[in-house]
Amino acid sequence: MNADLKYKLKNIPKLPGCYLWKDKYGKIIYVGKAKNLFNRTHQYFNTTSNNKTTKLVQNIYDVDFIVVKNENESLILENNLIKKHQPKYNVLLKDGSSYPYIVVTNEKNPRIVYTRDLKKFKGKYYGPFASAKSSKYELYNLLLKIFPLRKCNVMKRNKCLYYDMHQCLAPCIKNIKDLEWKQIKNQINDFFNGDTKDIIAKLQKEELELSNNLEFEEAQKKLELINGIKEIQSQQNIIFNSKKNIDVVSFYQQENLLSIVIFSYLNGQLLAKNQQIAEINNENINDVLSNYLMQYYFDSLNKPDLCYINISSSNIKSLTKTTSIEFVSPTKGKFKQILHEGVKNAKQYFSSSYLIYQQKQNLTKKSFEQLKQVLSLDNLSLIHVYDIANLFSANQVGAMIALEDGVFNKNLYRKFIIKDLEATSDYARMQEIIYRQYKRVMQNKEQLPNLIIVDGGIIQINAAIQSLKKINLDKVIRVIGLSKDNHHKTNAIVFPNKKIIKLDKASSLYMYLLNIQEEVHRYAINFFRNKNITSKFKSKLNEIKGLGEKTIKKLMENYDNFANLKKASVQELSQYVSFKIAKKIKEKLNE
Repeated sequence: MNADLKYKLKNIPKLPGCYLWKDKYGKIIYVGKAKNLFNRTHQYFNTTSNNKTTKLVQNIYDVDFIVVKNENESLILENNLIKKHQPKYNVLLKDGSSYPYIVVTNEKNPRIVYTRDLKKFKGKYYGPFASAKSSKYELYNLLLKIFPLRKCNVMKRNKCLYYDMHQCLAPCIKNIKDLEWKQIKNQINDFFNGDTKDIIAKLQKEELELSNNLEFEEAQKKLELINGIKEIQSQQNIIFNSKKNIDVVSFYQQENLLSIVIFSYLNGQLLAKNQQIAEINNENINDVLSNYLMQYYFDSLNKPDLCYINISSSNIKSLTKTTSIEFVSPTKGKFKQILHEGVKNAKQYFSSSYLIYQQKQNLTKKSFEQLKQVLSLDNLSLIHVYDIANLFSANQVGAMIALEDGVFNKNLYRKFIIKDLEATSDYARMQEIIYRQYKRVMQNKEQLPNLIIVDGGIIQINAAIQSLKKINLDKVIRVIGLSKDNHHKTNAIVFPNKKIIKLDKASSLYMYLLNIQEEVHRYAINFFRNKNITSKFKSKLNEIKGLGEKTIKKLMENYDNFANLKKASVQELSQYVSFKIAKKIKEKLNE
């Protein structure tokens, strides 16, 4: 067990929730639920078990967790997370099965229906009911007895026994006004919102009478029903009816550190939790959160429609305008409760991750100071790092990442499409993107970097310096390169005068520079791949007669690459195009 995992497990809360085991690549390999997260997660390492669990434990490298209010919520959340991530060691709940709901239908003569299918009926859904304590079906039967809605699936012509038992208004023989149905629906809604005092009192009286008559089995059923009703009264924050994608942002502050947790709901289901620890440094907490969220949503492909957060009204307006997401500060109701749950999670995340965060921060600061000393630079407030990506001169691109005070700032990252088609070498490509970037920076009067780092040796360094000379910046900005050895591993810092400083691979400075190099390489390669895939994808589809630009754009939005498109059936593709064109697409991609 690695040190980070040991620390997280030591500080995991003794509360109900879901835990997510991850492998060394950060992939979720198992999702589980627990009444006590601390006890359950430690059991994996303290006891011997079957072969499957032994293999799971051997692959555990990291853990994440989400704290919830009760067992019912943990069951629902576990279901959602397993369906989303399909972890390799989870067997159950992958097949799309779901927990039951109780529905009051929107039919002219409404019914109360018990279902596991969210799409089968039009009406108001209550649930889901996951906990065993809910006594789901018994509760459904109780509602049928209490509320006199229609019982038959198909309307009969004559009254039935339910009418004589006063459990149905009998729309089959009487004209029931909409107002009567509306009153009953409101009563059912009140029941699920906690107005159950009279019903519970009646059931408790019946339970006592049965116990006095020594009818313990029937008395137990009444008790289970009472517990089920009480369980419903504790509202569930894991799922709700909504067609909007919603984020809920909560936070916890300790001294100059802020722990932020973002719950992401897709169609009313909690499917993700993102978390971060940020430094405040005597800043206004409203401004820190606003800046963080602007960065968080800046490049996001999955922006929510709505985001709940408790910050000042001026920051709410600013975020809504800047991000095109509707930000709201809830004052009561379900989302206020979810915010409270989020605070609990933010606090627990702070406790479990604080030491790791501090170690990483201290290591970054130490490495950054070492870089200053090696370069004899007192001021390194802004660093720009460059890389080129191309394959046989096709779809040539460049990328730049930025570090402010030694820390990545993704808002300043830039992508470049190489415009000079005659640029056949990395030297020429580097010259182009450096010249374009700083000509633009000078025109817009933006901040210049103190240092430029290029991926490569003296050739790339000279290319950068030649471009800087054209705009009189070669004496203003320092340039260095990071060279690689024969195994394509970073091994040295290269200076314009050809001086080389070999890096100790055991040093923190080496790890810091390697991390920088990997980040710019990742950014460049991802841009190259996306551009390359998009280009090939589009050209292939353009060959199909009858397929227009708008439809191609739709297909490109829904299928990231050829592999995903090839997997799609003709029936699936026919949702976007005609069946005839769908067949042509399949034939073209199978060539």
